Amino acid sequence: MGWLSPQAAQAQPQQAAALPPLTTTNVVVLRNEGALLPLPRLDTLRLATIKMPPATGREAIDFSAHLQQDVADYVAADFVNGLPALAAARLRSRNLLLLVLPDGGLQDRLALQQALKLGKKLVVLLFDSTALARLPELPQSTAVVLARQRTVQACSQAIQVVFGGVGAAGQLAPTLTVPAGLAAGQPTRGGLRLAYGTPVAAGLRPTLPALVDSLMRKALAGNAFPGGEVMVVRHGVVALRRSYGVLQAADPAAPVLNTTLYDFASLTKVTAALPTLMLLQDRGLFGPDYTLGALFDFLKGSNKQDLRLRDVLTHQARLRAFIPFWQQYVNPDGRPNPQFLRPDSSARFPLPVAAGLWARRDMPALLYQGIAASPLNAKPGYVYSDLSFMLYPYYVQKATGRPFDQFITQQLYAPLGATTLGFNPEHRFATPRIAPTEYDSLFRHQLVRGTVHDEGAALLGGVSGHAGLFGAANDLAKLVQLYLWQGRYGGQQLIKAETMAAYTHCQFCPDNRRALGFDKPDPQNPALNAARGASPRSYGHTGFTGTYFWVEPDLDLFVILLANRVNPTRRNNRLGELGVRSALLQLAIESAQP
Repeated sequence: MGWLSPQAAQAQPQQAAALPPLTTTNVVVLRNEGALLPLPRLDTLRLATIKMPPATGREAIDFSAHLQQDVADYVAADFVNGLPALAAARLRSRNLLLLVLPDGGLQDRLALQQALKLGKKLVVLLFDSTALARLPELPQSTAVVLARQRTVQACSQAIQVVFGGVGAAGQLAPTLTVPAGLAAGQPTRGGLRLAYGTPVAAGLRPTLPALVDSLMRKALAGNAFPGGEVMVVRHGVVALRRSYGVLQAADPAAPVLNTTLYDFASLTKVTAALPTLMLLQDRGLFGPDYTLGALFDFLKGSNKQDLRLRDVLTHQARLRAFIPFWQQYVNPDGRPNPQFLRPDSSARFPLPVAAGLWARRDMPALLYQGIAASPLNAKPGYVYSDLSFMLYPYYVQKATGRPFDQFITQQLYAPLGATTLGFNPEHRFATPRIAPTEYDSLFRHQLVRGTVHDEGAALLGGVSGHAGLFGAANDLAKLVQLYLWQGRYGGQQLIKAETMAAYTHCQFCPDNRRALGFDKPDPQNPALNAARGASPRSYGHTGFTGTYFWVEPDLDLFVILLANRVNPTRRNNRLGELGVRSALLQLAIESAQP
């Protein structure tokens, strides 16, 4: 396979350190001007991939058939088949071109010449070493990468080298003449971003995929959800990434794909609100020992002004679990009250609640006032609460001058290349790509798809800190890998390592299992929310719609399950009753054992 992965992966100790990054001899980097590869800043990258077709009759199988998806796994990019004159206009707004040349024939040389004329940074990907003599313009490129085998796997590995998931260690054969301006092979770094490999390459047992398949088949047969996606990642290597079932029970012809977007529900707390607070803490704008009154003017003088964020984020500040705000804005017949909700958008009603339903501009202020006026729980102790997370977007705007959703996208999701993570996905993606959640017969009177399932987040226009984030599993994996890599990803320290360590540490054990925002294993019953084999250092979170991730730092491992168990109704509790999430994590933990 060309991997130089350490064979000791089969004998990992319980306290597993991260293995050296995967390296492949299948890929040779012949030129790398200015150490462009692996590509650095994805948030400033405007990439176009240009794929030239092979010469007629040359290829029985298109070994670059998955090229577009291989690139999209790392970053959103324009994709061009061939290089017609019209395409050149599309490419002028790009700042880097990836030109894929299958055989180095005449049309490949013409494409290379035309691409060079655009004056962009140019990475050329080749699949035939004999093409070096037929492409004298290659040294004018910024980088030249050769995949030594004409296979789908070698093409994927070459893209992983370009983005730093895998390191290149290939060398040209000594018998080959290296043209001036090129090298026989320049090593590049791996382990900067996710790699995509096999369970064995990730230090897991080869039986894991079959076991996960069996688990998911049982979950589908037990009606735990219509469909879902699973990812298992170890040592930065995606060892398993599979989708199962269909998007909704009512449409068995629409399968779940690895590009399907899910409503994260309460995963939003730890994938949007919490990383934002960590970013603000790194800038001196937040801390766990701040009080709610210091953050929110409208809480000054209330029963919440002196509540410490350390208690709030660990859900022991006596805040109510939630408030069903939507009930205040419907008429006795269950229809939306037109004083607050209208079927058409306007300057006065600009906030999208659902298809054909818009909320009044001051709706967030009304909800904030409702939170301020709410009583505290009579007894101290742990009560999981949404309320503070609904407020954090207000503070982000106040502290940074930027809306919450824009801030987290610019500061975190864009550098990660996690371009599907975001709010109100119906504005950016086609509806068929988004998994539907519930048919809401009480408030919105429709199948909820592309807008947030949670009613409170819907009233806030789909943007909140407690719910509202959507995304694909692969992009969620980038964020979770950032957590496991102590705030570092793509060669950038995006969140300070000490901040990550503080937020994933249990704050009040043994009385309260929670870290700052993150969940931790229940000491009496780890399988309740994690798995029986989960370590005390592990952490993660669940989402009401059927979403889940869990990190095992001791094994350098995490799992993701995205599903829509609330389709067609939230009354479906089979996901929890069958223990699917716990079983998935346990399978991964056992697979990592010697």
